[in-house]
Amino acid sequence: MNNRRFLRCLTLLLAFAAISGCLGRRKKEEKEEKVLQVDSKDLKNTIITAHLEEKIVPGKNIIYCSTFQLAWNELRDDIIKEDIRLEDEPPMVAILNKKLTTKADISQDCYIAMAGFGKDDILRKINQALKAKFRHDAPTVTARLRPDSIYAYGFLLKNLRFATPFERLKKPVRFRCPSGPIDVRAFGIEEHSPRTRTRAKMAKQVRILAYDYNTDECVVRLASKSPHDEIVLARVDARQTLMETIRSLQRMIEGGQSQPLHHDDTLQIPKLDFDIRHSYSQLLGKFLLNAGFTTYYIYKARQDVRFRLNEKGAMLKSQAEIQLESQGMNKLAFDGPFLLYLKEKQAKLPYLAIWVDNPEILMKQ
Repeated sequence: MNNRRFLRCLTLLLAFAAISGCLGRRKKEEKEEKVLQVDSKDLKNTIITAHLEEKIVPGKNIIYCSTFQLAWNELRDDIIKEDIRLEDEPPMVAILNKKLTTKADISQDCYIAMAGFGKDDILRKINQALKAKFRHDAPTVTARLRPDSIYAYGFLLKNLRFATPFERLKKPVRFRCPSGPIDVRAFGIEEHSPRTRTRAKMAKQVRILAYDYNTDECVVRLASKSPHDEIVLARVDARQTLMETIRSLQRMIEGGQSQPLHHDDTLQIPKLDFDIRHSYSQLLGKFLLNAGFTTYYIYKARQDVRFRLNEKGAMLKSQAEIQLESQGMNKLAFDGPFLLYLKEKQAKLPYLAIWVDNPEILMKQ
């Protein structure tokens, strides 16, 4: 009887130790893979762009997401009703007016894009639309709007999970850059073997769309559970702009020969996990030149991009907002109770202070 109890206790202790070990490893992994949360001002070698015609600069990353373009399209089409024109216009305005990307490029269940006036309760309408479509994943949009304020908003959510998670690679990938190679975390397949059932399932999610054996340029597509989306990675030479590089890649895919992973092939993909806040400062304070809107200026033009790519899949959550304010005539009339004080600039407190609550000390007409 005592032996049975001992064995039972030993089994429970071993099970507890195994669970604790798994949880400990999971917590350690989560701690090691901390998301990069940052304002774009603190990223010295990364460009956030609102369009695909951004020039590629050697040594610089580029991040593009269509949410700002979606918000711009709503502002242009529903409110201004023509190309938006600004004083001292930055080059990005003409490109945004081209509407290179539109709602037609995204499934309706993955985004919202709306624009309207403060007086028409646009914030309530946006939040209602977000809740109805995204439920617990919906952000709550807040802004201080006056009745004549104009607000445009875009939101995009994609969660592309792999049916079979890939492997966390034990060895880092040595990422080559001008300052020298840097070890980065990666996922993929250590070594494909059709005889290993799990790796065979992983390999089915991978398609080599093009491969140049002379230059080692390659294009790989990863399939997720979403039938409408594809994750494409390409090791190719950069062209002048992001758009030109994408088009060159598409031509490479069209001319390539699609093939599966072969025996002993390896797949090494660096992980990404960031949450970047960005303000398009080159637009701020610029007055519109469009008829009927010349008193309006761009008060806010920002975009948040949350992206993660790892062995489990890809997740994108992005929102963009554009707020226009009208500079009307300010009524600076002290026609009610007011405070007056005189103070030296460097002093903490005034040497004269007067609170006026009635006209007894005021000069009568």
